[in-house]
Amino acid sequence: MSDTIESILTIENVRLKANHGWYESERKIGGMYTLNVRLFKILDSHHVFSHLDHTINYEIVHRILLETMEEEHHLIESACKTIWDKLKSIYPNEIWEVTIQKEQVPLKYVGSTSYQMKG
Repeated sequence: MSDTIESILTIENVRLKANHGWYESERKIGGMYTLNVRLFKILDSHHVFSHLDHTINYEIVHRILLETMEEEHHLIESACKTIWDKLKSIYPNEIWEVTIQKEQVPLKYVGSTSYQMKG
């Protein structure tokens, strides 16, 4: 029997408008984005979740997402890396997966694009 368990926390479908894009017109008009964040953590199998200090505070993660998306980024890769960097600075021993999906990209027949980082 293993003494550890893998824990996965997910915050999904944070949908908001932001002013990102390579082209000035994209940044001026803005667009819709969907963010997903996953945290992978190995815990002792006897870990007890009795207090917020024993887990990841969703409010902190949510605030980082909103604050970063308020900033102007020319590439979703840049916004994704900024979010990842901020999460790692607060919770450095955790494995984070951050995905940003950009809806209605200016490419014919493409409904959305996304970028993901994990580490």
